Amino acid sequence: MQTRTDLDPFNPPRWRSFWAVAGALTILRIIVLLASLSELGPDEAQYWFWSRNLDFGYFSKPPMIAWAIGLATSLFGHEEWAVRLSAPLFHFGAASFLYLAASNLFDKRIAFWTGLGWLTIPGVILSSFIIATDAPLLFFWSGGLYVLSRIITAARPAPANFAWLGAAIGLGLMSKYAMMYFIAALGVSMLLRPMREKLVSWPLAMTAIIALALFAPNIIWNLQHDFQTLSHTAANAHWNGSLFKPLRLAEFLGGQFLVFGVILFATLIFICTRPKHLAFNGKYSWLFVFALTPLIIVATQSFISRAHANWAASAYPAAILLTTAFLFHINRAWLAKLNIGIHAAALAAFSAGVVHFSFADVLGLSGAVKDLRGWQDQTAAIVARSNGYDAILVDDRYLISEMLYHQKDAAIEIVALDPNAGIDNHFEAFLAFDPKRHKRTLFVTTRDDDAHVNYRFRSIKKLGAVEVALGGEARRYTLFEISGYFGPGAE
Repeated sequence: MQTRTDLDPFNPPRWRSFWAVAGALTILRIIVLLASLSELGPDEAQYWFWSRNLDFGYFSKPPMIAWAIGLATSLFGHEEWAVRLSAPLFHFGAASFLYLAASNLFDKRIAFWTGLGWLTIPGVILSSFIIATDAPLLFFWSGGLYVLSRIITAARPAPANFAWLGAAIGLGLMSKYAMMYFIAALGVSMLLRPMREKLVSWPLAMTAIIALALFAPNIIWNLQHDFQTLSHTAANAHWNGSLFKPLRLAEFLGGQFLVFGVILFATLIFICTRPKHLAFNGKYSWLFVFALTPLIIVATQSFISRAHANWAASAYPAAILLTTAFLFHINRAWLAKLNIGIHAAALAAFSAGVVHFSFADVLGLSGAVKDLRGWQDQTAAIVARSNGYDAILVDDRYLISEMLYHQKDAAIEIVALDPNAGIDNHFEAFLAFDPKRHKRTLFVTTRDDDAHVNYRFRSIKKLGAVEVALGGEARRYTLFEISGYFGPGAE
């Protein structure tokens, strides 16, 4: 006879297993990528360009993103879906690690809803359809949490787990420097007695050695390139402008409801503002450290200057473990399930918008997807007007990224112009205008005037503009024929 529990459509046994649900959801995401009309965004196109020349570092990021794209495109070609393929796979891996961690720390039921909860939080929904550094970072961060769960639940932690922890940290650092927050959280967590007893031992030195060995190639690359990546990361903090902005802090915190979800972020706040709940089970208090450390660091940065909502994404692997277990602990499991239901509906709507932009246009969200459409036609129109020139000269990182991807087979060289006498991106550093070879160029600019070139070129002729409609908006670039360079480095 079937019980009420057996008939509950949200009861895990009716779904067979976490792996079946997570696998099906990941396959669905890959199918959406295959069906999508979405073009690569400028950052994605830049990462693809990096993957054409594999290295241990790049101007603005560590190398893992390029390696992942390089592997996928070597197997499946250079279509947009293949460039993005590793994103849903990384998140499937992260969800798997979180499921295993929750199984160690709690039970299989909580583990099921933790893993599924991860795959449906808004930030992961978005991150699964674009290729960015957050996906590999969160994969290795979640792997680190899983290894920690093995260490702290073992009577005598195996040295091999400390080695795996070092691997997770080192490869996380090769994905995004925000993995530094993991190291900070690990240090703070060792102030807690249960963590100190398990972690402070000789195998922890092996963790540090392995992490450093895996990260060392990027350190060496930075040494060889004037610390370009570290300098760019520091510049992103934007501490050279006006400081201390409480409204930016409020905006950042409000954005976390969109990244993590209203129910889950509200639950996290509830736990943190009710001291009696902080230790609903004392041996899990280390999860608070791993959730709050990135949030506090990035929130402080947002108050000092600025911070994007996704900069604190590394808080949420620990937070999903914590909040899901807490909701079950206080007999509010229905909230965890309601949260997944709401997010599943958002996933369906988002998938429809990704497959066809008319849905976004109808909802008035054309601006949100403007960077994912129109590049093929716009870059082709620019190349069509380049006959007879030595190069196409571009002053916009977005456009040059898209030119290099969509016009990868063009016969003409595509190079970057530095408009402000300072290296601001990868292309200005490694694909720069050469006055000795590029005598007569087609200059393409975001501006409607020649302000970026009129003080260093003798001959400047305006040729018109190339514009593309973007569902109620438009993206426009102005074209000039320029020659007679007399600026720095001229012969």
